[in-house]
Amino acid sequence: MKTSDWRIYTVLPAICLTVAVVLSAVGGCGPKKSDTDPDGAAKTQPATRTPTTQPAVAGPVEPCVTPIAATQPATSGEPCTTQGAPAPKVMPADPGTASAKQPRRMWATSYRWAKAPELVVEKWLTDKPETKGKYVLIEFWATWCPPCRKSINLLNKFHEKYADELAVIGLSEESEADVLKLKTPKVEYFSAIDTQQRMKKEMGVFGIPHVIIVEPGGFVIWEGFPLLKDYELTEEIIEKILAVGRKIKAAQAAKAAAEAKTE
Repeated sequence: MKTSDWRIYTVLPAICLTVAVVLSAVGGCGPKKSDTDPDGAAKTQPATRTPTTQPAVAGPVEPCVTPIAATQPATSGEPCTTQGAPAPKVMPADPGTASAKQPRRMWATSYRWAKAPELVVEKWLTDKPETKGKYVLIEFWATWCPPCRKSINLLNKFHEKYADELAVIGLSEESEADVLKLKTPKVEYFSAIDTQQRMKKEMGVFGIPHVIIVEPGGFVIWEGFPLLKDYELTEEIIEKILAVGRKIKAAQAAKAAAEAKTE
């Protein structure tokens, strides 16, 4: 045997032993025993469901953006975005208001001053509201959405104070069981579900909560994210909206009274 052959037969086993030790330490190239089924086949790990997106806690309140497959916001104060979801639409600022210089962002198609789509409900979780002759506030929401839960107390106040003039409705895409699981805060206004999201899809809503207010004639007169900075939905705004309705009713009553006298 040549000297070179002797070196090969001596060194090669040592190299193989070293490689085997290293691979054993780092787990090797194949599946670990714990990652295989009893027959030795590699296990397939179950896919995990990406949670529905939620906004960052810190910073300005933002709507939750749907659908799922979320990416976390780059900085605090931004909403969690979703794969394929469009950017918020920038609407003209309301002239003559304190926020006139600030653009108004919308997470839906604008229907302002247009006829509202038909309210389609899969099931009422409360009594069905009487809407004839009233203003109707509809909020698209979900129990998993922090801003939605934050707006519940606000809508409760509107429902309690203006029940004779304003029908407040929460419309969720979740199941009845999921909605009824929410105990705090308690929803005191009218509540319904539509798991098919028919009205929500027709209005192009991709961020929640999203509110529309419809006047008795069926036209949308207010819309948007109710907690948007500089464009919050407040009791003052509700008062201004209802004041118009009161004036119209007063004028109609006066006209009817005058006509009755002439008969």
